Amino acid sequence: MKQTWTIKDILLWSSDYLKAKNSDTARLDSELIMCQALSCSRIDLYCHYDKPVNDEERQTIRDSLKKRADGEPVAYILGEKEFYGRSFQVSSDVLIPRPETEHLIEEVLSLHKQRPIERFLEIGVGSGAIALTLSKEISQLRGQAWDISKAAILVAESNANKLSVDSVEFLEMDALSDESWSSHEGKLDLICSNPPYIAETETNLMSTSVLDYEPHIALFAANDGLEFYEKIASKAASLLNKGGRVVVEIGAFQAEKVQEIFISRAWSEVRVIEDLAKHPRIIVATK
Repeated sequence: MKQTWTIKDILLWSSDYLKAKNSDTARLDSELIMCQALSCSRIDLYCHYDKPVNDEERQTIRDSLKKRADGEPVAYILGEKEFYGRSFQVSSDVLIPRPETEHLIEEVLSLHKQRPIERFLEIGVGSGAIALTLSKEISQLRGQAWDISKAAILVAESNANKLSVDSVEFLEMDALSDESWSSHEGKLDLICSNPPYIAETETNLMSTSVLDYEPHIALFAANDGLEFYEKIASKAASLLNKGGRVVVEIGAFQAEKVQEIFISRAWSEVRVIEDLAKHPRIIVATK
């Protein structure tokens, strides 16, 4: 007699399988993979614990579990990642949005309450998670988002269409080139970025799933990971209105060096914002 596999059976087996492959998020990964294969929500898995899973659905789940066991991030397997309550399309051409980056969103929204932000520029748009989230949260916001990767721009544009955002212009630009900065017209209230900030010497500290799957061009920066902060600190002021802000994400051990970069270039009110784990996460500087 052919065995009937239920949602409960597969969820338990999948979790054990991924645990044996050293996944730190085995249960969650299993739930997300099953939800996509079964076209349901996570709560549905538990409301219909005894529902049978057909052969086609099981094969889809098996294929995805194999990819996850090999180290591929679950967001790439699913092709999407939630950020600030919205789903964003992702591919191996862009970084996977992290929960820590939501602190950048929160800080910008806080600044907007103090002084309205209407025009902005994002450096390194990736999937568009930052620029599009800000555009959804601040209705009058207009601006540009740059990325050196054409493939990343295409992902961001796809997410813009999905979220019905037409207020952001996506441009293939090299933020390390002086010409890119000099070509921008008009003054801004905000320049924000989650730039590449990992030093090449830090590869031994990185997980295999990040190092082997996420785009290196969006991860690594020269000058011990400080190259983009140096460029932004030296060029951003010319694009900002008086009192305009730069808000950038930083690595956990970069706060002092990035602060010094901005202070040495005559920026004022250079502040460090910590994340929920009490790690320095965001730098805010005022023109």
